[in-house]
Amino acid sequence: MNDLLIGIVLIAIGCVLVFIARPNKSGQHPYFLRFESSMVLYPPVIMIFLVIGAAEVLTWLFAIER
Repeated sequence: MNDLLIGIVLIAIGCVLVFIARPNKSGQHPYFLRFESSMVLYPPVIMIFLVIGAAEVLTWLFAIER
């Protein structure tokens, strides 16, 4: 059960990170994404949360079958 809970929380964090990084209506990025290094580092951080969350959910799903 912990795998499912951790997976859902990690996927939710990844989705929130994607949502807050969206540009506003005039096309400007949020303040924390206006630097070159953040544009390189931010996508892998989101991917880490989403991939580890999906792996936890899949681990829980495969553990149910036994």
